[in-house]
Amino acid sequence: MLSDLCEKKTAKRAFTLVEISISLLIAIALFFSVYNFLSNTRQQYMYGTVNLQNLQEARLAINSLRRDFSCACPKIKYPPTATEIGASADVMQTAFENLQSLRKQIFMTPSYTYNDRGELIQIQPSDLCFHKFVFGTSGEKPKVELVRYNFDASAKTLVRLGEDGSVLKFTGFENVLFELYAHDLNPAVPILWVSFKIHEGENIYGTDSIGSALELTTSITSPYINSTLKNTYWRYEIGHE
Repeated sequence: MLSDLCEKKTAKRAFTLVEISISLLIAIALFFSVYNFLSNTRQQYMYGTVNLQNLQEARLAINSLRRDFSCACPKIKYPPTATEIGASADVMQTAFENLQSLRKQIFMTPSYTYNDRGELIQIQPSDLCFHKFVFGTSGEKPKVELVRYNFDASAKTLVRLGEDGSVLKFTGFENVLFELYAHDLNPAVPILWVSFKIHEGENIYGTDSIGSALELTTSITSPYINSTLKNTYWRYEIGHE
């Protein structure tokens, strides 16, 4: 009698195969639900992740470009006076016509041939080359210096080269793009558009690339370029050294 009662109690506590199967299915479903939730959360976090050091480098590069290009100008050789070279009226007229032609162009084009009349501003997708005013120097004519920005895709580095031989490097870029455009509201003002795609860093979360690169863009204008195009009577910006 006692053994029969124990067997009945034991039978009541046991799980059937169907109950075990249903429990396993529910557990597996809950596991996959939690896994998918955590995986999606992690993926969204990774897409918003960027190397903070490279982001800081991008901000420094933007600041450097703004300082330089806001003082950008074409290097145009102003025609010397007749007393300086003893030139004839025809020579002076030709020199002045060349000057006016360069002042209207400002930017390098495929049809432009370099000569000693001037050096125009060069804007290419990964290369930027221009002269900028150097303020604080003495002399009757303001001084200009050559500045160049070049993007090295293999090294993920934007390099600034100064005329004095100085080299400044900004690291951590997937891509750097330079373009020239004019806004529809004021087409007479040329604008430099710059795009930086920031490299996220190597081996983050076990992969080399996570999501899409963060892109920073900026637009820069130079008042000296604008006034050179509009004010042909102002000699300050074309009589430089």
